[in-house]
Amino acid sequence: MIRAWIHSIAAVSRRLADSTRGGVALIGALSLTTIVGMGAFAVEATRGYAADTQNQRIADMAALAGALAYNVNSNTTEMTATAKAVVVAQGLAASAATVQLVTDSATSKQLVQVTVTTSVPLALGRVFTSALSYDVSAVGSATTTSTTTSAPPCIAALSSTPTYGITLSGGVAINSPGCAINTNAGVTVPWGTTISAKQVNAGKTVNNPGSGITTSPTANNIVQNKTSAASDWMASDSNLQALLCKVNKLSGYSDPDYPGGNTACTTALVTPVTATGFSDLTLDYSPSGTLATYFNSGAKTYTIPAGAYNNIKTLTISGGLTVYFQGPADRAINTISMGGTALHFGSGNVSIAGKIDVNGGALVDFDVGVGNTITFGNVSGTSINVGGGAKVCFTVNCVAPTVAAGTFSVSGDIITSGGSTIVFPKAATHVINGNLSLNGSSIFGSGSYIIKGYFSNNTGGTMSGTDVTFALGGTFTLSGGTSLDLAAPSASSSYGIPGVLVATKTSSATAIGGGSANKYAGLFYAPKSDLTLSGGASMSSNGTNCLMMILNTLTLSGGTNVASACSSLSGSSSTTANVALFK
Repeated sequence: MIRAWIHSIAAVSRRLADSTRGGVALIGALSLTTIVGMGAFAVEATRGYAADTQNQRIADMAALAGALAYNVNSNTTEMTATAKAVVVAQGLAASAATVQLVTDSATSKQLVQVTVTTSVPLALGRVFTSALSYDVSAVGSATTTSTTTSAPPCIAALSSTPTYGITLSGGVAINSPGCAINTNAGVTVPWGTTISAKQVNAGKTVNNPGSGITTSPTANNIVQNKTSAASDWMASDSNLQALLCKVNKLSGYSDPDYPGGNTACTTALVTPVTATGFSDLTLDYSPSGTLATYFNSGAKTYTIPAGAYNNIKTLTISGGLTVYFQGPADRAINTISMGGTALHFGSGNVSIAGKIDVNGGALVDFDVGVGNTITFGNVSGTSINVGGGAKVCFTVNCVAPTVAAGTFSVSGDIITSGGSTIVFPKAATHVINGNLSLNGSSIFGSGSYIIKGYFSNNTGGTMSGTDVTFALGGTFTLSGGTSLDLAAPSASSSYGIPGVLVATKTSSATAIGGGSANKYAGLFYAPKSDLTLSGGASMSSNGTNCLMMILNTLTLSGGTNVASACSSLSGSSSTTANVALFK
């Protein structure tokens, strides 16, 4: 019986094993759950990714806005409000964002960090969970201050009034490949003229019919109709303002660009000593008494010792004589009538109350010692007049100055004629309460030159100087065959204003022409003056230094050339607060 039961079970088992009629339904039922789950996952993942992308975009925008707000006044409350305002503007609730000011541990950068969180409702996913939604968060971070270094342009023409602020004609060229050229008006570069620069920015149109503008390294880097294309980036420089204030004290000018007219300073002018109660001194070929012991008739020379004749009312020197006033000694002389061949002053302070005329090939020189003050009078007239072939030198034998003097002060004009020579001392301050009209050769000792009026050279001659800054009440004008080689003070110099060569606030036009060949190092600052170069004149950089200009307008014609050796935008730089996304 047991055997029959076992046989029956075996038969049933064989029939079950051979039967497949319910398999498809069973497998389909088991697979349906998986298919539904995968579909639900795909739907929910797509919606989540879309929400994450949107949240990241909003978080980045909010972080940038918050960083900009924080840069203004470093106020975290305004930072938060600004960031959340951006979030609300994108259609989310302010509560969707959290805003923090954090410091990145790896870079130590200060960041505005915005976290945007939104809720994504579940659709098919609700089949597998009791939750109704899930959160998606994105974090945006922006640096609060990112410093960018930019150099001032080689040329900035500030006026926006004319059609063109920079005008070229007649085959002229501006060669400034390392820096920008900016103007608040337009630029015209007609056929046959060229500009080479890193970038050209114009507040109006750029007329470039012959494609004469070349920019590098970015080709055709020309921006037209740009707001505030050019700026006076030196206007707030305190050293420049202080030096121009001393010019204003001489000229009486009240500068509207500065509070109070920029006149609240002490004048650098030194009043000469007037020798009262003293006698005249006449040096001729027939001396008597003690004076005869100082005379060498064979050599035609007088040698006056340091302790004698230190104060003289009128000094008269007969023709053909050479006179030595030995130093060290301080001397005060009211008037000099110079008919001799040469007049030499030893070291010491020298004050000449009146005018000095040097003519006929004569020489007057001063052995300026350390800290010595040289003072000339004759207010509203000519203080120093050097005729053709004559020399006035504030160094021995007219060599380049090396000794640091005190103040060099002149109460009137300095005028030199063609063929003459003048050598100025090395001094922290040179003040000229009049005009500087040089028509011969000149050497400028290091220091600041504070000039009430204009500075000109009209008939040629060479001018040279290192570590010099000229601050003028009038214009800087060159013509004829003038050859100029001037360099502004370096950053390490103790003289003048580093980088500034010429500074004037005059609104009168500046003209350089007539074949003038000039080399400059530094800034030519004339923000109210229209500069014209013509007749083959050139302005080029001195050595490897950079020539820069801040002008009202610039006009070049007749084969002139303006060149600058600015090699990069890393020289004179400024730091600008900015923001950037941080990843």
